[in-house]
Amino acid sequence: MRLPLRTAPAVFLALFLTATGCKESVLEPERFGSIQGRVLDFETGDPIAGASITTSPPTGAIVTNNNGEFSIEEVLAGNYTITGNKSGYDPNTVTVAVLSERTTQATLFLSEEDTTDTADDASMSVEVLNFTNQVGTDSTDVRVQYRVRNTGEVTIPSYEVYFTILTTGDTYFEEQQGTNLGVGQQDIGEFTEFIGQDSATAVVIDTFFFEGQQRLAGAAFLGNWPARAGKGAPTPIRRAR
Repeated sequence: MRLPLRTAPAVFLALFLTATGCKESVLEPERFGSIQGRVLDFETGDPIAGASITTSPPTGAIVTNNNGEFSIEEVLAGNYTITGNKSGYDPNTVTVAVLSERTTQATLFLSEEDTTDTADDASMSVEVLNFTNQVGTDSTDVRVQYRVRNTGEVTIPSYEVYFTILTTGDTYFEEQQGTNLGVGQQDIGEFTEFIGQDSATAVVIDTFFFEGQQRLAGAAFLGNWPARAGKGAPTPIRRAR
């Protein structure tokens, strides 16, 4: 039967919307993994019970058990920054990659708060903001973004930050430097590290130095630190307040 001309456009529009709706309803399934971790005292290696664990993106507030352990189940695959806090300790963070249907391990080392007064009141914090595996035809680079903040009351003339990059294969290291970080300022920097055919699973801040002081941020590979600097190619640091 032939439809009247005045009704044909409406029929075609309905068919088009139906086809479009069917196409948009085909979505990629969400992929989940899990995180298992521990919080340890940096000096003694003893587990820290009752430490609060938060993540970014958020997954919920968690507290470590008597063995310093925590577990986060049914986490959407992607990169997460995990922060550990405990009264009497300085907080610390680690960034990990959660893979689909796999359990990612994370270890946080917390250092006791330094209550010693310093004459210059210099203080600095460092955190990894994100990292991305950039896969090529026969090799992979990991791109890391980090932030350095002057949390003290005087300008920091120079500083050094040391990173450990954990992968599915070897462990890699990188060093970054900066100068003249004013009070309240922050440096946002990036670097790229060649990691062969491996895939980065976590980026940890090992150590940072400033004003002649050393701060151990806490990681398991300090004893294996190489004499050379890392091979990563740094990009210019972007300074902000």
